[in-house]
Amino acid sequence: MDLAHHDGPISHLKSKLVWLGIALTILGILAIATPWAAATFVDFMVAGSLLAAGITQLGAAASTFTWRGFWLTVICGALSLVAGTAMLAIPAEGVHAMTTFIGLVLLFQAAAKLTAAFSLPRDFPWGWVLADGLISALLGGMLLMSPTQQSGVFLGTLIGINLLASGAAFLGSGLWLKERLG
Repeated sequence: MDLAHHDGPISHLKSKLVWLGIALTILGILAIATPWAAATFVDFMVAGSLLAAGITQLGAAASTFTWRGFWLTVICGALSLVAGTAMLAIPAEGVHAMTTFIGLVLLFQAAAKLTAAFSLPRDFPWGWVLADGLISALLGGMLLMSPTQQSGVFLGTLIGINLLASGAAFLGSGLWLKERLG
């Protein structure tokens, strides 16, 4: 793939990939240094998202009382509010529940990354994407098999490692583009 004379969106992407790689690497280091804090932060972000979704769904349901899906929207909104509130009130249990969910997400993410690695051009640094996919698969599997008592620390550490791997992949891709595009 000849990118030497390319002046489109890819040439503007190179610096953004480098900065994204640096930011993800820093976040990964912070998550590894304070794993329980990283897991709790993710718990609070998910709880906030569930609360926002619940409020939005209940607001939408209130404005469409005659709609056929009114009661289903009310039930979904109420469940989102209950789950979000529980995750805020009992963060340790929220972290345990997220351990299973994030383990599954990492496995699906790994499948996408591995597929992408084998579909990239030969001269692209596909090895970084392959390594990122293998690391995501390993972390997802480990997370699903982690003991419940250690899930908070394990989850935070694995989030950090995943952020580091993604940071390296983005940094490597951005530096490769800078080298090719100048």
